Amino acid sequence: MTRPQTTPAYLNMISICVLGLWISLMAGVSGVQPDVAAAESPQTFLSQPNSDIELAIDLAGFTIDRDHVKPDGRRYVTAFHPVTGLTVSMTLEKVPGASTRGCVMRLQRLQKGPLISRGKDVALTTARDVQTLEYTLHRFQGLRLDQKSMYACMAEQNVYAGIHLSKVQYSAVDASLFHTLLETMRLQPSRSQQVAAPAPSTPARMPRFKIENVRYQHDDYVQAIAP
Repeated sequence: MTRPQTTPAYLNMISICVLGLWISLMAGVSGVQPDVAAAESPQTFLSQPNSDIELAIDLAGFTIDRDHVKPDGRRYVTAFHPVTGLTVSMTLEKVPGASTRGCVMRLQRLQKGPLISRGKDVALTTARDVQTLEYTLHRFQGLRLDQKSMYACMAEQNVYAGIHLSKVQYSAVDASLFHTLLETMRLQPSRSQQVAAPAPSTPARMPRFKIENVRYQHDDYVQAIAP
C-alpha cells in the first residue's frame, strides 16, 4: 500500500494540533483556555483590560485568527503570517507581583512538560528584558514536522505577557523571523496613559516685541519702554 504524500497544508494542520496541545499545557500553567472569537485586522498594540500596561508588537503582514478577552480579563490573540508561515499567539494576564523571576518559573514548568520533553535543542534563556524557551519538534505522531517553537515571557508592573512563536518545516534561515519579531515586542504604559506635556502658554511662545507692542497699545508705557 502506497503511503500518501505529506503536503505543506497537511503539515500545517498537524502544526495546529500541536499548537492546541500547547494551549492545553498553558491552561495548566496560567489558566488560558482556547476560544473561537476572531478578528479581521492586524493589531500593533494589545491592551490589557483594567491595567495601564499594553503589549506593543509589529504584526505587519499577519492575519489575526483570534482576539478575545476572557471573562477573567485576560487578552488572548493568535495570528498567522501567510508568506513566512510563522504563527504567533499572545496572552496578557494581570497578576499582582508579576516579575522576571515569575517568568522564569513559568518557562521552567513548561520545559518539564510532556511536549517539550520530546523536543530537541531545548534552550532556556533568562535575559533581563525577556525570557525565552525554545526547542524543535522534528516528528509528531510519525510525521516529519521540523517545527520550531519559541516561548517568550515578559513582566511589567502587574502584567505578564506570554508569547509563543512557531513554524513548521523550520530551517536555519528562518531564525531571523523569530528574533526580528521578538525584538519588536515590549510591555509599556498604555497610550491612554502617555499624556503629552502641556504646551507653553501663549505669552511665553509669543515673540517679545509683540508682547511689548500689546502693552503699548493698552497704554502700559512703563512696562513697554525697557524692551
